[in-house]
Amino acid sequence: MTGTGWRASKLTGVLFDLDDTLVDHRGAVDRGLRVWLGGLGLDGSLEEHVERWFALETHHYERWQRREIGFREQRRARIRAFLPHCDLRDDAVADDVFAGFLACYRAAWSAFADAGRALAGALEAGLRVGILTNGDQVAQEDKLRRTGLATYGVPVFASSSLPAAKPDPRAFHRACAALGVEPAGAVMVGDSLRHDVRGARAAGLEGVLVDRLGRYDRRPAGVTRVRSLADLAW
Repeated sequence: MTGTGWRASKLTGVLFDLDDTLVDHRGAVDRGLRVWLGGLGLDGSLEEHVERWFALETHHYERWQRREIGFREQRRARIRAFLPHCDLRDDAVADDVFAGFLACYRAAWSAFADAGRALAGALEAGLRVGILTNGDQVAQEDKLRRTGLATYGVPVFASSSLPAAKPDPRAFHRACAALGVEPAGAVMVGDSLRHDVRGARAAGLEGVLVDRLGRYDRRPAGVTRVRSLADLAW
């Protein structure tokens, strides 16, 4: 583990992000899209379509997190923007087309190899452990079941069931209160510098950045960074 100012000895609780921290969301989207797109016959390169999908996902998912649109609405907005040549004005039709991608995406879900051990290690260290995720409660719990991570019995705090999404301090405070820990005694472990690390700090928690791909080699000053959850020490 690299960083400054973080001491595991003071911890009573830990919150893990889910997507791209415990579960390989981006990999599942990439694999699922490639299967789904194979049957659509779209013009252009597959790589271009994948990157366009990720851009639309980021934009409309953020809109949902800000409560500007509903969960189904953000899916419909994404699929309509992704397939502008198709007549998807009818919500039922848009939902049905999105379901084709969703089935491929779900089939590609997998936990990172270090995820289960990270949850078990925190629990064995006597910490109160939770998962704090920007997502739909039902969908995220289903993801845990399908990837085998639900067996650790860790509670899931999804933004759809919270007053606000990360990085809003209210998300962290609600999760800490449910775990029965004070923010000052908790750490947030996640892959997003903005949502997980800076959001946690603004809420009074410590933050650990999971940088699996080395995107933050020029690490911001004072940020604790790990390349794998196996690098965490409680």
